[in-house]
Amino acid sequence: MYEMPWSKPVNVNMLDGRCRTVIGPLDAMKCLKSEWPVRNGAYYGCAIRACEAALKHKKRPEEARAAFIAASREAFLTIVAAARQEEKADGHRPLE
Repeated sequence: MYEMPWSKPVNVNMLDGRCRTVIGPLDAMKCLKSEWPVRNGAYYGCAIRACEAALKHKKRPEEARAAFIAASREAFLTIVAAARQEEKADGHRPLE
């Protein structure tokens, strides 16, 4: 399998305090299977299935990204804004 990068990577603050940048469904699968703090949630299972489907070209990679973000929220992990350049002139950042 090879990586299919998302349009925007997802930066997640892990429970150990480090920030993990996830760039696509293959990277998300590695993160979910080896680093994830909560593995019994409904969104966790959905994210695993969505990433597998994206890697098999049965779903769009962005659907896997959305499922990964939902699993992050379910596990009480914080999604971090990627870069300051995304800020608009009024100081507001776009939602993930």
